[in-house]
Amino acid sequence: MISPWAVLAGAAAAGGLALLLAELRPAPPDLGQALDRLHRTPEPRRDTAENPADPWYDRVGTRSLQLPGVRIPQQELALIGRSPARFMAHKVLFAVLGLALPGWFAALAALFGDGLPLAVPVLVGPLLGALLWFVPDGIVAGEAKEARTEYLHGIAAYLELVALERAADCGPAEALRRAAAAGRGTVFRRIRDALERAATDRLPPWDGLDALAQELGLTPLQDVADIMRISGVDGAAVYDTLRARAKSLRGELLSEELAKANTDSERMVAPGSALTLLMTVLIVFPALYQMLTVQ
Repeated sequence: MISPWAVLAGAAAAGGLALLLAELRPAPPDLGQALDRLHRTPEPRRDTAENPADPWYDRVGTRSLQLPGVRIPQQELALIGRSPARFMAHKVLFAVLGLALPGWFAALAALFGDGLPLAVPVLVGPLLGALLWFVPDGIVAGEAKEARTEYLHGIAAYLELVALERAADCGPAEALRRAAAAGRGTVFRRIRDALERAATDRLPPWDGLDALAQELGLTPLQDVADIMRISGVDGAAVYDTLRARAKSLRGELLSEELAKANTDSERMVAPGSALTLLMTVLIVFPALYQMLTVQ
């Protein structure tokens, strides 16, 4: 008869693995939050100092920022809108999970009567914890890559809008503000916030775009700032320059999409060939086996 404690322990282990897989799987976007981000007013930027009102895991992440040798991907986090404290909280969570899993499985094995050697959790735990410590870095890198593509598409549209505003005889500063107000989405919201911060600090709007480009690591946004700085300082006509830069950026994005599509097509060759070979074997094998066994 199976012990009820063994059943409960197995159920708890299965639930933990299910929660781990659910955490690793990318969650679908929430429609309500997405619509709220489109229409909400810009929030004041908070500093990274520890706030008692923050959740406990953010406070743990804030304390973990002081660990020696920790590398914080500032540009990637800025692209996806995640704080360094939350990033460090994820790293600590994954590391603790990696340390605890071998001990948990060793306890289950001991409960069922087939105990594992003590060296297994002692050696495997730190190795698994060190491996899972770098899992959030890969997740952030993948999300930042997708966010960067979204930002580049938005900047290409912003270049076109600024060129149209300049063609309508708007001043450089007014063209930047009106073009940013015409768009929706995360990219245009960040641009509007940058322009508003520059206006609050009594700086030219292209300085705000310059600061945002350095924060996000986006060269095309830096090009917008440089082009409009030339227009604002020297009074140069920049309509053709803006349109040419937008066309060049769209060409770069199209080339990246084609390269990605070609890579995905090449990856499908091996599974397709294996499936074709399997179907051939399934069709030919019965007839071949019958031919060879007939006397």
